[in-house]
Amino acid sequence: DISSPPELYVKAYRAMLLARVLDDKFASLYRAGKIHGGVFLGRGQEALSAAIGVALREGDIFAPLIRDLAGRLAFNEPILDGVRNYFGSTLGPMRGRDGNVHRGRPREGQLAMISHLGAMISVVNGVLFARRFKNIVGTVGVATCGDGATSTGSFHEAMNQAAVEKLPLVMVVADNQYAYSTPTARRFTCRSLVDRAVGYGIPGYEVDGTDLAACLQVVGDAIV
Repeated sequence: DISSPPELYVKAYRAMLLARVLDDKFASLYRAGKIHGGVFLGRGQEALSAAIGVALREGDIFAPLIRDLAGRLAFNEPILDGVRNYFGSTLGPMRGRDGNVHRGRPREGQLAMISHLGAMISVVNGVLFARRFKNIVGTVGVATCGDGATSTGSFHEAMNQAAVEKLPLVMVVADNQYAYSTPTARRFTCRSLVDRAVGYGIPGYEVDGTDLAACLQVVGDAIV
Protein backbone atom coordinates (compact mmCIF):
# COMPACT_ATOMS: atom_id res chain seq x y z
CA ASP A 1 0.00 0.00 0.00
CA ILE A 2 1.65 3.22 -1.20
CA SER A 3 -1.09 5.63 -0.13
CA SER A 4 1.29 8.30 1.20
CA PRO A 5 2.97 10.73 -1.23
CA PRO A 6 6.24 9.39 -2.73
CA GLU A 7 8.23 12.35 -1.39
CA LEU A 8 7.15 11.38 2.13
CA TYR A 9 8.63 7.92 1.65
CA VAL A 10 11.87 9.42 0.36
CA LYS A 11 12.17 11.76 3.35
CA ALA A 12 11.34 8.98 5.81
CA TYR A 13 13.73 6.49 4.21
CA ARG A 14 16.52 9.06 4.19
CA ALA A 15 16.03 9.62 7.92
CA MET A 16 15.89 5.86 8.58
CA LEU A 17 19.07 5.16 6.60
CA LEU A 18 20.95 8.07 8.13
CA ALA A 19 19.86 7.05 11.63
CA ARG A 20 21.06 3.47 11.07
CA VAL A 21 24.45 4.66 9.78
CA LEU A 22 24.90 7.07 12.68
CA ASP A 23 23.79 4.47 15.23
CA ASP A 24 26.33 2.00 13.88
CA LYS A 25 29.06 4.63 14.08
CA PHE A 26 28.08 5.65 17.63
CA ALA A 27 28.12 1.98 18.69
CA SER A 28 31.56 1.53 17.15
CA LEU A 29 32.92 4.61 18.91
CA TYR A 30 31.41 3.46 22.20
CA ARG A 31 33.04 0.04 21.94
CA ALA A 32 36.33 1.76 21.15
CA GLY A 33 36.07 3.78 24.37
CA LYS A 34 35.67 7.08 22.52
CA ILE A 35 32.19 7.80 23.90
CA HIS A 36 31.57 7.82 27.64
CA GLY A 37 28.12 7.37 29.14
CA GLY A 38 25.29 5.56 27.41
CA VAL A 39 24.65 4.85 23.74
CA PHE A 40 21.13 3.63 22.98
CA LEU A 41 20.37 2.40 19.48
CA GLY A 42 17.10 2.72 17.59
CA ARG A 43 17.71 -0.34 15.40
CA GLY A 44 14.37 -1.82 14.33
CA GLN A 45 12.44 1.24 15.50
CA GLU A 46 13.44 3.57 12.66
CA ALA A 47 10.21 3.28 10.64
CA LEU A 48 7.95 4.26 13.54
CA SER A 49 10.25 7.07 14.62
CA ALA A 50 10.75 8.49 11.12
CA ALA A 51 6.99 8.44 10.51
CA ILE A 52 6.58 10.81 13.45
CA GLY A 53 9.25 13.21 12.25
CA VAL A 54 7.98 13.52 8.68
CA ALA A 55 4.40 14.10 9.84
CA LEU A 56 5.28 16.97 12.17
CA ARG A 57 5.22 20.53 10.89
CA GLU A 58 6.95 23.72 11.91
CA GLY A 59 5.44 24.88 15.20
CA ASP A 60 4.63 21.36 16.42
CA ILE A 61 6.21 19.84 19.55
CA PHE A 62 8.19 16.60 19.66
CA ALA A 63 9.49 14.88 22.78
CA PRO A 64 11.73 12.14 21.34
CA LEU A 65 13.45 9.53 23.46
CA ILE A 66 16.75 7.67 23.39
CA ARG A 67 15.86 5.47 20.39
CA ASP A 68 14.25 8.19 18.27
CA LEU A 69 17.22 9.33 16.20
CA ALA A 70 15.30 8.74 12.95
CA GLY A 71 12.43 10.91 14.15
CA ARG A 72 14.79 13.64 15.31
CA LEU A 73 16.50 13.73 11.92
CA ALA A 74 13.18 13.70 10.06
CA PHE A 75 12.09 16.66 12.20
CA ASN A 76 15.18 18.53 11.04
CA GLU A 77 17.64 17.94 13.87
CA PRO A 78 21.16 18.70 12.55
CA ILE A 79 23.42 15.64 12.36
CA LEU A 80 26.07 17.49 14.36
CA ASP A 81 23.72 17.81 17.35
CA GLY A 82 23.90 14.12 18.12
CA VAL A 83 27.60 13.84 17.37
CA ARG A 84 28.59 16.82 19.50
CA ASN A 85 26.32 15.80 22.35
CA TYR A 86 27.75 12.28 22.52
CA PHE A 87 31.23 13.74 22.78
CA GLY A 88 30.22 16.34 25.37
CA SER A 89 31.21 19.22 23.10
CA THR A 90 30.44 22.76 24.21
CA LEU A 91 29.32 23.35 20.61
CA GLY A 92 26.46 20.87 21.08
CA PRO A 93 22.85 21.86 21.78
CA MET A 94 23.30 21.31 25.54
CA ARG A 95 26.76 22.94 25.54
CA GLY A 96 28.33 19.90 27.16
CA ARG A 97 26.37 20.34 30.40
CA ASP A 98 24.01 17.38 30.49
CA GLY A 99 23.91 13.63 29.87
CA ASN A 100 24.98 12.63 26.39
CA VAL A 101 21.48 11.50 25.36
CA HIS A 102 19.55 14.44 26.88
CA ARG A 103 19.60 16.86 23.99
CA GLY A 104 17.05 19.06 22.30
CA ARG A 105 16.18 22.40 20.74
CA PRO A 106 13.11 23.61 22.65
CA ARG A 107 12.82 26.83 20.67
CA GLU A 108 12.46 24.74 17.52
CA GLY A 109 9.99 22.27 18.99
CA GLN A 110 12.34 19.41 20.00
CA LEU A 111 12.27 18.98 23.75
CA ALA A 112 15.30 17.73 25.66
CA MET A 113 14.60 14.40 27.32
CA ILE A 114 14.21 14.24 31.10
CA SER A 115 13.48 10.52 31.39
CA HIS A 116 12.11 7.75 29.20
CA LEU A 117 9.71 6.60 31.95
CA GLY A 118 6.67 8.67 31.02
CA ALA A 119 8.00 11.95 32.42
CA MET A 120 8.02 13.78 29.09
CA ILE A 121 4.28 13.48 28.47
CA SER A 122 3.43 16.04 31.15
CA VAL A 123 6.09 18.36 29.72
CA VAL A 124 4.41 18.22 26.32
CA ASN A 125 1.08 18.83 28.05
CA GLY A 126 2.55 21.93 29.66
CA VAL A 127 3.71 23.31 26.32
CA LEU A 128 0.29 22.63 24.80
CA PHE A 129 -1.37 24.42 27.74
CA ALA A 130 0.91 27.40 27.18
CA ARG A 131 -0.07 27.46 23.52
CA ARG A 132 -3.73 27.39 24.50
CA PHE A 133 -3.30 30.31 26.92
CA LYS A 134 -1.64 32.28 24.11
CA ASN A 135 -4.46 31.41 21.70
CA ILE A 136 -2.06 29.54 19.41
CA VAL A 137 -3.99 26.93 17.43
CA GLY A 138 -3.24 24.36 14.76
CA THR A 139 -0.26 22.73 16.46
CA VAL A 140 0.23 19.22 17.80
CA GLY A 141 2.44 17.73 20.50
CA VAL A 142 3.91 14.23 20.19
CA ALA A 143 5.38 12.29 23.10
CA THR A 144 6.99 8.87 22.80
CA CYS A 145 7.75 6.13 25.29
CA GLY A 146 8.29 2.39 25.52
CA ASP A 147 5.87 -0.20 26.82
CA GLY A 148 7.55 -0.21 30.24
CA ALA A 149 6.75 3.46 30.80
CA THR A 150 3.02 2.75 30.53
CA SER A 151 3.20 1.05 33.94
CA THR A 152 4.35 4.23 35.69
CA GLY A 153 2.25 6.78 37.54
CA SER A 154 3.60 9.67 35.48
CA PHE A 155 2.25 8.04 32.31
CA HIS A 156 -1.25 7.58 33.76
CA GLU A 157 -1.46 11.05 35.27
CA ALA A 158 -0.29 12.79 32.09
CA MET A 159 -2.53 10.74 29.82
CA ASN A 160 -5.53 11.39 32.05
CA GLN A 161 -4.77 15.11 32.10
CA ALA A 162 -4.42 15.29 28.31
CA ALA A 163 -7.71 13.45 27.84
CA VAL A 164 -9.67 15.54 30.36
CA GLU A 165 -8.30 18.81 29.00
CA LYS A 166 -8.65 17.67 25.37
CA LEU A 167 -5.10 18.61 24.53
CA PRO A 168 -3.82 17.98 20.98
CA LEU A 169 -1.42 15.28 22.21
CA VAL A 170 -0.42 12.25 20.18
CA MET A 171 1.07 9.51 22.34
CA VAL A 172 3.27 6.97 20.56
CA VAL A 173 4.16 3.82 22.51
CA ALA A 174 6.84 1.56 21.05
CA ASP A 175 6.02 -1.88 22.44
CA ASN A 176 9.11 -4.09 22.12
CA GLN A 177 7.69 -6.68 24.54
CA TYR A 178 10.16 -6.00 27.35
CA ALA A 179 10.70 -3.33 30.01
CA TYR A 180 14.39 -3.92 30.65
CA SER A 181 14.15 -7.67 31.40
CA THR A 182 10.45 -7.84 32.36
CA PRO A 183 8.13 -9.23 29.65
CA THR A 184 4.76 -7.65 28.96
CA ALA A 185 2.93 -10.67 30.43
CA ARG A 186 4.27 -9.68 33.84
CA ARG A 187 3.12 -6.05 33.55
CA PHE A 188 -0.38 -5.96 32.11
CA THR A 189 -3.17 -8.40 31.31
CA CYS A 190 -5.06 -6.57 28.57
CA ARG A 191 -4.73 -7.96 25.05
CA SER A 192 -2.76 -4.96 23.86
CA LEU A 193 -1.62 -1.65 25.29
CA VAL A 194 -3.87 0.11 22.80
CA ASP A 195 -6.84 -1.20 24.81
CA ARG A 196 -5.91 1.22 27.58
CA ALA A 197 -6.95 4.13 25.38
CA VAL A 198 -10.59 3.24 26.06
CA GLY A 199 -10.06 3.89 29.77
CA TYR A 200 -8.84 7.40 29.04
CA GLY A 201 -11.69 8.05 26.63
CA ILE A 202 -9.40 8.60 23.66
CA PRO A 203 -9.00 6.80 20.30
CA GLY A 204 -6.21 4.27 20.03
CA TYR A 205 -4.55 2.59 17.05
CA GLU A 206 -2.22 -0.37 16.72
CA VAL A 207 0.39 -0.58 13.97
CA ASP A 208 3.39 -2.70 13.02
CA GLY A 209 6.28 -0.43 13.92
CA THR A 210 8.52 -1.99 11.28
CA ASP A 211 6.07 -1.36 8.42
CA LEU A 212 6.90 2.09 7.05
CA ALA A 213 3.76 2.37 4.90
CA ALA A 214 1.52 1.49 7.84
CA CYS A 215 3.38 3.86 10.19
CA LEU A 216 3.18 6.76 7.75
CA GLN A 217 -0.54 6.20 7.40
CA VAL A 218 -1.52 5.67 11.05
CA VAL A 219 0.90 8.13 12.66
CA GLY A 220 0.34 10.69 9.93
CA ASP A 221 -3.45 10.53 10.32
CA ALA A 222 -3.15 10.86 14.11
CA ILE A 223 -0.92 13.93 13.90
CA VAL A 224 -2.90 15.67 11.17
